[in-house]
Amino acid sequence: FFHWFDYMSWYPLGRPVGTTIYPGMQITAVAIWRALGKLGSAISLNDVCCLVPAWFGVSASILVGLFAAECSGRKSAGAFAALIMAIVPAHIMRSVAGGFDNESVATTALVATFYCWVRALRDRPTARDGEATADSYAFGVLCGLAYVYMVSAWGGYVFVVNMIGAHAAALAAGGRYSSKLHRAYSLFYVIGTAGATRVPPVGLAPLRSLEQMLPLLVFLGVQLLEAVEVERRKKRLTPAQVWKRRVQLAMPAAALLVV
Repeated sequence: FFHWFDYMSWYPLGRPVGTTIYPGMQITAVAIWRALGKLGSAISLNDVCCLVPAWFGVSASILVGLFAAECSGRKSAGAFAALIMAIVPAHIMRSVAGGFDNESVATTALVATFYCWVRALRDRPTARDGEATADSYAFGVLCGLAYVYMVSAWGGYVFVVNMIGAHAAALAAGGRYSSKLHRAYSLFYVIGTAGATRVPPVGLAPLRSLEQMLPLLVFLGVQLLEAVEVERRKKRLTPAQVWKRRVQLAMPAAALLVV
């Protein structure tokens, strides 16, 4: 696929299709087709391509329900959100059987990324003194993988990484920083960025593009906050000492970034 060159497009130059499109949709369709074939189904690849939007439309609606339930803490809110998602015209346009397009796969990947992100931040009564939870590790990894899938399917991935970066920054600025936020965001960003750079149309854009600098700065910021947090637990620092230590680390880091 990645070596596919279409001599009929952009005539007479031709087009290296495999390196100029987002491959997630095509790879997804072929993977489903092969999996169904292993299970004994005689469905054709064309039929799979026709049904992918409908299948993923259902998945997106379910994930929106899970996302709403996680954020609100109420299953009824999740059910209502899934119902609304199922009848939103913009979503219906991208989930009609036969409408094989990038958005039909990417919408599900987008919502899955957001759900895994909020799920990674779920409070656990057993976690003490802001310690990381098992959820922050497991769903942080899943969030990164869902984001990589999103990147492979659609160019709107920039919105996703900036939204998660902005949310992490808002939590830290609002005094809700904890080690679980550090683990979740660090795993998401490292896995997601490493995977995104392997998508041909993207390349090193996550590290070079100005519109993706916010997530990178947030990643560096949470590392500084976590360093202070570790020191706080070891030395039993007071809140005033914690803020003093944060400023001491932030100033040289900011100066280094300016340089």
